[in-house]
Amino acid sequence: MVVPRRRVVITGLGIISPLGIGPEATWSALREGRGGVSRLDAFPIDGLPSDAAGEVKDFSPKALAVDKHRKALQKNLKYMARDIQLAVAAAELAVVDGKLLDGQVDPARIGIDLGAGMISSDLDELAPAINLSTREDGSFDFETYGKAGIPEIEPLWMLKYLPNMLACHISILNDCRGPSNTITQGEAAANAAIGEAFRIIQRGQADVMITGGADSKIHPLSFIRMKLNGVNCRWEGEPSAACRPFDVRRCGVVPGEGAGILVVEELEHARRRGATIYGELIGFGSASDANPRGGLHPEGRGTELAIRAALRDAGLEPSQIGHINAHGWSTVEADLAEARAYTRLFGPGVPVVGLKGYTANTASGCGAIELIASLLATRHGLLPATLNCDELDPRIELDVVRGEPRTLVDPTFVNVNFNRYGQVAALAVRGGPVDDAS
Repeated sequence: MVVPRRRVVITGLGIISPLGIGPEATWSALREGRGGVSRLDAFPIDGLPSDAAGEVKDFSPKALAVDKHRKALQKNLKYMARDIQLAVAAAELAVVDGKLLDGQVDPARIGIDLGAGMISSDLDELAPAINLSTREDGSFDFETYGKAGIPEIEPLWMLKYLPNMLACHISILNDCRGPSNTITQGEAAANAAIGEAFRIIQRGQADVMITGGADSKIHPLSFIRMKLNGVNCRWEGEPSAACRPFDVRRCGVVPGEGAGILVVEELEHARRRGATIYGELIGFGSASDANPRGGLHPEGRGTELAIRAALRDAGLEPSQIGHINAHGWSTVEADLAEARAYTRLFGPGVPVVGLKGYTANTASGCGAIELIASLLATRHGLLPATLNCDELDPRIELDVVRGEPRTLVDPTFVNVNFNRYGQVAALAVRGGPVDDAS
């Protein structure tokens, strides 16, 4: 006998990004076409062509803590890097929105699956050990580092920078005793984590999952890595215009930070406890370009495979998609590859929006942040414009939403994200209330 797959709905939203804190601030900025990218404030930056960044301003994790978590969170903040703080605070918003604080859910049936990235260490925490172990000629003495350098480092230093600590802190605060995992796939991580949470509930291993992702690339080491990888933005104009998805003048990735955390759960479980339903996860697919030379395939083959898998999982044809929330990385090659995949799959007619012009590249958080944005768009019946796409690259044969927001009728969409190694994760989602016939 074939057992029907359990349906999975979204019942809680927590979002912190350069657009603001919470869904209302996010939607207000998107509706008004007001981006959050500006000149970098966190630290002085010299020697790079652009100082544009998507920073989260006026952020206080203690201020966002719920009463029952406040004491524990305040105690552990010193062991949380910026990425962890963003994730924990966004989870506080999500569990409140999802009504998970009143004891309705068995802790053994709540799990967590998060996307996370490489967390850069505060430079002053490692500087004494590095300086002690560096010879006069600039070479590094590993023996000295092992014997004398490491003792200079705070014993619990690593707890601030392990990617799995985002999920650890959230699960401890919320007594999540179900499945737990962390996925580190760069920009594909949040979608991959949401997809895995979706599967866990479908299989009956949990009734509720806290999922999404968080990251912060507002760090000197992140800027240096981007420069070494040759993907950093070279925009010399106003910083707010630096990130330009699909625009003919796009010139590289703008670093950002943020967190998107969702509560997802089995449909009947959500109905029994009277949860608000924002939409339904209906398909997931992942793939890889597997380009022998490294990087993305120029025709976006991995992107196409991932979306086909998500549509097949959802039982949908490409013509049944209302819009695409694209990765829109704002590099010449990546945007072209992505656009070619969409053109082959959907033709030129489906509306496409890329939101990184508003937030910059929030890396391991971008999938969840952009998914929440599309859920808000379906809720309000309005698709935001792609910020800074003033002149569409003539090689891109897509209906990119530009200029003004567009009325949105069909609530079904795909959310797509990939990293520079070609790993892709795609979600098919139907926004809004659900019915038994969906």
